[in-house]
Amino acid sequence: MTAKLTQHQLTRRQILGMIALQTAATAGLTRIGLQSAQAVEPAAVQSAPAIVIGSGYGGAVAALRLGQAGITTLVLEMGRLWNTPGADGKVFCSTAAPDQRSMWFKTRTEAPLATFLWLDVVNKDIGLYPGVLDRVHYDNMSVYVGRGVGGGSLVNGGMAVTPLQSYFTEQFPTVDAAQMYGTYFPRARTMLGVNTVDPAWFESTEWYQFTRTSRKAATNAGLKTTFVPNVYDFGYMQQEAAGTATKSALAQEVIYGNNYGKKSLDKTYLASALGTGKVTIHTLEKVRAITRASDGSYVLTVDRIDNTGAVVETKQYSCTHLFLGGGSLGTTELLVRARDTGTLPALDATVGAGWGPTATPWWAAPTTSGTPPAPTRRRCRSWASTTGPTPPTRSSRRSPRCPSGSRPG
Repeated sequence: MTAKLTQHQLTRRQILGMIALQTAATAGLTRIGLQSAQAVEPAAVQSAPAIVIGSGYGGAVAALRLGQAGITTLVLEMGRLWNTPGADGKVFCSTAAPDQRSMWFKTRTEAPLATFLWLDVVNKDIGLYPGVLDRVHYDNMSVYVGRGVGGGSLVNGGMAVTPLQSYFTEQFPTVDAAQMYGTYFPRARTMLGVNTVDPAWFESTEWYQFTRTSRKAATNAGLKTTFVPNVYDFGYMQQEAAGTATKSALAQEVIYGNNYGKKSLDKTYLASALGTGKVTIHTLEKVRAITRASDGSYVLTVDRIDNTGAVVETKQYSCTHLFLGGGSLGTTELLVRARDTGTLPALDATVGAGWGPTATPWWAAPTTSGTPPAPTRRRCRSWASTTGPTPPTRSSRRSPRCPSGSRPG
């Protein structure tokens, strides 16, 4: 009875939170709480018992658990709320025809793997806007991140793979693996809506002919393949293929957001967090600095920006409990800056150490002859993977691409 009741409460909270998010977007609110369901913007505050920086995977989970514990929580997100349709009637622009919604304050799109024979044939000129995908450049690498309520869940491939327990134990020997695999991984999969493609449909649909060819090539090379779990609703994808639902994955939507089918965090954890009535989300607010006050509380310096990127206000928030959920990039940057400027003097030289690009090799998709090709500039991790949220394509498309389910780098 208790488990059923809890599940019912969470479902109700999600519904309430989703209504609040949708109404806030329609009303143009940048501060969002449960009262936003009535188009009421929460009052501005200067402090909160708990503040969460970022609304991606880490921040969203923290916000929900804090709200469930009855702790008044403020979530600061530098991106915007993605719930308002544009002139084309869609929230997100298409991958093939990007507009200003695609990139975070760029005058031209910077799509992953955008060149062919060093010719830029994919990218388009766009206007400056707080778009959903950002590419942050450093001397030796560039990093793609999601910008908006939901963070990286808005723009990633949605793969939700649970690691082998033996590998997890090897990497995290001090963590209770039995509890992780018995409680927390299943809980996260349920909350995120993780599912896998129907094997029978996979074998029969024309949309996965190319991937079946990839699987055959992998088998011929002595490699094993597996179906990759995902937060994209494969049931919805089957409706897309049948022509009974508006296409999203099958319309090549992914890197600039999915208009349908995908369970991003604004539809799961964040909606439930707002539904507790204890969580408020502030959008278009970027944390610039973190300091520790003499009483032990944390003080955040925050820039509030508008849709042109101009800073319209710089303000400070204070909190007793601070949770950094700004992603690998954002959190590391804040901590390194705080250490180097002396505002958090207890941080040592290990902060930021070991951060870098993935070392996992990526490969181009196998040819129809069944022979894996040599590595190219266009690379895919684990080309033997067979399914996932990356839009599957009909086999009549001959351009080289990653097999559906591999993760673009």
